[in-house]
Amino acid sequence: MKKTLLTPSALERLQHEYDDLIEKRHQISDEIKRARGFGDLSENAEYHAAREAQSHNETEILKLKSILESYELVTETGDKNKITITSKVKLLDIESKDEEIMEIVTSIESDPLNNKISNESPMGSALMGKKKGDKVDVSLPNGGSVKLKVLELL
Repeated sequence: MKKTLLTPSALERLQHEYDDLIEKRHQISDEIKRARGFGDLSENAEYHAAREAQSHNETEILKLKSILESYELVTETGDKNKITITSKVKLLDIESKDEEIMEIVTSIESDPLNNKISNESPMGSALMGKKKGDKVDVSLPNGGSVKLKVLELL
């Protein structure tokens, strides 16, 4: 089984989320008990909504439990000369001349709209291990490609 990579901040966030879901489990159970008191369960919207919330909550608990039971902790390497998980890097799109700052993160923390790209994404995996001045040709999921130059590791 492939272990999920987590940074210390991601681990803390997931543990907090897991604890919240466990607490929510008790609240949903109370809602189900209350809704049962409304009578006929076949036409009881509150009961069905609570059962659906319970199902969703349990699915999320199982998903997080699986991650938290088999993760690999990733910490900063100390080597600021090559791109690793947790690196912030200033990139130049060679064709458009646009500059952008990206942060390489684990797949759990990925947020492309906020310039946090996964180390497993096409761009992230192409950048891993690169140094200032290196050029990379990234194949994009849509079939295109982009040529980037590493300007700076921040």
